[in-house]
Formats: sequence, C-alpha cells, structure tokens
Amino acid sequence: MRYAKPLTGALLALALAGPVTAASIGVNDQAPQIVAEQIDGQPFDLSQHRGKRPVYLKFWATWCSYCVEEMPHLQASMRKYGDRLAVQTVNVGFNDSQANIRQLYQKNQLDIPVIFDSKGEITARYGVIGTPTHLLIDRNGVVRYSSHLLTDQLEETLAALVAEEG
Repeated sequence: MRYAKPLTGALLALALAGPVTAASIGVNDQAPQIVAEQIDGQPFDLSQHRGKRPVYLKFWATWCSYCVEEMPHLQASMRKYGDRLAVQTVNVGFNDSQANIRQLYQKNQLDIPVIFDSKGEITARYGVIGTPTHLLIDRNGVVRYSSHLLTDQLEETLAALVAEEG
C-alpha cells in the first residue's frame, strides 16, 4: 500500500451537530444525491455526472492532517484525468470555516472544487464518521470504492473507472 499511512490514534471521529441518521454508504450502494453550492459560488449537482463520467468524492477538514497531506494527490488526480473525471470535495464543516479553506487553498495552490457542509447535512446523508473519506462513484451513480485510506486499490479503481466506456 504505497499511499496508506498508519493512522496513529485511529480515524478522527466527527462530532456532528445532531445525530447521524444514515448508515455509512458503502461499495455497491447508490450514492445519495448532492445538490449544493461550492464556496466559489458554482453549483454542484451529482446527477449531472450520471451517464457521463465517474466522480471522486472526498470528505475532509482543514484540521485533519491526513486530509491536508492528501490534497496534492487529489489535485494531481484532477489534473491527470481532466474532464474524464469529476473531482468534488466536501468539507465536513465541523469546527472549520470557509476562511480556513481559502487560506489552505491559497497556501497550497489548490483549485479542487469544495462544498462547505456548514450544517453537516451532506456528511450525515453519506454516514461519514471520520475524515478523510474517499468515495469513487461510477457513471451510474454507484459507489465502487470507499475508504479512509489513500491506497493502491483506490488508484487502480480510479484508473479502471475512468477507462470504462460511458
């Protein structure tokens, strides 16, 4: 596992405002719909990618050191696959701010699309209980990979999804 790093102290648990009402979304589950505004004001609608291209969805936070450490990988994936892959991040919004995101993006020269989940609604809908959480969603809206780790399997699945005919 070239990318996996030991998670000392395990995954960071998210103390969401309100109870998590959805079970974690897993492999072979239909990805719940997301319609939201990104922090740059652009709309994001997950259904717009159905039938066209896979989606790499990452839940993260600026205070999560693993999340921040992995952002260059996500940026590289976005550049490598271009318009054959939609890359979308969801900042879990817990104990974070848009100002923190903008500062991190400026410092690290990132331009990955990000939704700020201020109320934790998207995070709860997906049943996310720790960050980072990586999901690869195929062209049909089905989750094909789910993990808290950046692994060789993620890379292989990502390459296979992008290579599939639409």
